[in-house]
Amino acid sequence: MPMQSTPRRLLRYLKPYTGAFFLALGCTVIFGASEGGIPFILKQILDGVFLEKDETLLAWLPVVIIGFALFRALFDFLQSFLLARLGHLIVKDIRNEMDEKILMLSPAYFVKERGGDLLSKVTNDVVLIRSLLTDSVSAVIRDSIRVLVLLSVAFYLDALLAGIAFFAFPLAVYPVTRFAKRVRKLARRGQDGVGNLSSLLQQTILGSKVVQIFGREQFEHERYRAENDRLTGDFVQSEKIRSFTGPLNEVTGSIAIVGVIVYGGYSVIEGVRSQGEFIAFLTTLFLMYEPFKKLTKVFNAAQQGLSAADRIFELLDAPIEITEKARPLALPQGRDIEFRGVSFSYEPNKDPALREIHCTLPEGERTALVGFSGAGKSTFVDLVPRFIDPGEGAVLLGGVDLRELSLRELRSQIAMVSQQTFLFHDTIFNNIAYGKPDATQDEVREAAEHAFALSFIEALPAGFETEVGEGGLTLSGGERQRIAIARAILKDAPILILDEATASLDNQAEREVQSALERLERERTSLVIAHRLSTVQSADRILVFEKGRLAESGKHEELLDRSGLYAQLYRLQFQESKESTETLCEEPSAVMSRVS
Repeated sequence: MPMQSTPRRLLRYLKPYTGAFFLALGCTVIFGASEGGIPFILKQILDGVFLEKDETLLAWLPVVIIGFALFRALFDFLQSFLLARLGHLIVKDIRNEMDEKILMLSPAYFVKERGGDLLSKVTNDVVLIRSLLTDSVSAVIRDSIRVLVLLSVAFYLDALLAGIAFFAFPLAVYPVTRFAKRVRKLARRGQDGVGNLSSLLQQTILGSKVVQIFGREQFEHERYRAENDRLTGDFVQSEKIRSFTGPLNEVTGSIAIVGVIVYGGYSVIEGVRSQGEFIAFLTTLFLMYEPFKKLTKVFNAAQQGLSAADRIFELLDAPIEITEKARPLALPQGRDIEFRGVSFSYEPNKDPALREIHCTLPEGERTALVGFSGAGKSTFVDLVPRFIDPGEGAVLLGGVDLRELSLRELRSQIAMVSQQTFLFHDTIFNNIAYGKPDATQDEVREAAEHAFALSFIEALPAGFETEVGEGGLTLSGGERQRIAIARAILKDAPILILDEATASLDNQAEREVQSALERLERERTSLVIAHRLSTVQSADRILVFEKGRLAESGKHEELLDRSGLYAQLYRLQFQESKESTETLCEEPSAVMSRVS
C-alpha cells in the first residue's frame, strides 16, 4: 500500500467530523464572500449620496451598514469557533492514537528512541498541528474566498484596472512557493532540535546527582547551550525566509497600486469613470491586499505544521514488533514454561544475547538464574511476558507458543519485580493496587504487610495516601522496592519473575522480604534472577548462563560438585563475603594502615 502524503493523512482525521467540517466551511465561505459587498456599499455612498444627493438612500444606509456588520460578525464568530473546535477534536484524536501506539510498542523501542523527543512530539508537535488545522486551514479557506470574491468584484467593476493591478501577482507568489521546501526543512530541523533539548534536559534532571558528584555541570551546560544555539540558528534562518515575503509583497503591491492610481486618476479627471467607481475599485484593491498578505504568511507557517505532522506520523508508523494473532488461542491449563531452541539478538550485526536455549521450567517450581553480568539472564526472562520475541525457536506456556496467545491474557498470568523499581506519581495505595484496581483497603494492607512495608507506610503522615512523587523519589530505594513487591503480591499471578528484587534492601530488610517472597513463590512458577547466590540455594533448579548460553543446570549441591561455572561464582562470592566480614572485624587503625 503506497504511503499517503502528509496533508492527505491529516484530512483523514476529518472523516468523523464531516458534518461539522462542512458547517464550518460554509460559515467561512459566507464570511469571506461577504467582504465583496463592501465596495458596492462604498460606491453607493459616494455616487448615490454625495453625487446624486439621494436622501432616501442616506436614510437606509445606517440600517444596511449595521445589518451588514451584524451579519458578518455572526459568521465570523461561527467560522472561527467551529474551526477551532474542530481542530481541538482532531488533535484529541491524534493524541489518543499516539498514546495507544506508545502503549503497544515494545520496551526495545524506547531503548532506541529518546524519551524527551517522544514527549516533544506529544506536546509541542501536536500543538503545531492544531495551529495548522485551525489557524492555517481556516485562514487559507477564509482568505482564499476573500481574494477570489474581491478579485471577481474588481473585474466586475473595471476589467482594465484589474488587469493593470494584477500584472505583479506572479512576482508575489513565486518566492512563497520557491522557499516552501526550505522553510519546511528548517521547521523539521527545529522540531528535532526541540526534541534534543528536551532529552538533554530530561537527562540532567534524572541524573542530577551523577552530574553534581562528578562535577560535570559545566559540561552539561555547554552541551545544552550548543544544542540551543543550533536550534536558535535554524529558527532564525526560518524567520529570515518568512520575513522576506512580506516586504516583497509590499513592493509588488505598491507597484500595482501606483499603476491603478495613475491610470485611474487620469480617467476620472477625463470623465471616463466616476469617483465612486474608482474609489470602490481602489477599496477593493486595498481590501484584497490584506488577505493576500495573510495567505503568504500562512503558507510559510503551514510548513511548520506539516513538518510536525511528519514527525508524529513517524511515531504512528513505527512497526509494532510484538503482535498477537487476530484469533488468539485460549490460555492452556498448564503453567510450565519451555524454551525450545531459543536464540535472540538485539541487533543483526551483534553477538546474540541468547544462543540455542533448550530448557523446561516445570509448573510450581522455583528456578534461579545466575551468571556474570551480560550473560543473558534478563533477556531470558523478558521473553516470558513477550517484551521481546525469539529470533529463532519458541517459548511455550503449557505446550502453546506464546505468540499464539492473547498478550493481555498472557501478561495477566505474570507478576514481576525488577531491580529498576518504578512507581507512578500517585499514592502508595494506588501504586500497590495498580495491578488490581478493585482491591479493597484490607487487601492492599495485607499485601504491604507481607512485603514488610506496612510499618514504614503507617509511619508516614498520610499513610497509604502519601504521594510518592515522580518515580517514587520521595521514598528510599528499599521502600520503593517493598512497594513494588507488595504490588506483585497483590496481583497474585501464577507466574512470578523476580529480577534482583531485593537488590536495594539492607541485610535485615532483605531477610524479611526474602521470607515474604518465598511464601509468595509457593505453588507458583517462579523465575528468580539473583546476584547473591545465598538467596537461591534453595531453588528447585539453578540455570547458569555464560555469554548467552545455558552453561549448567541443576540444584545447588549438584552444581557445586561439578566444579563448573556455578562453583566458580560461588567461590568468588564466598571469598568476597569472607573478606568483607574480616574487614568489618578489623580495628579501624589496621584497616587504614592496610589501605594506605
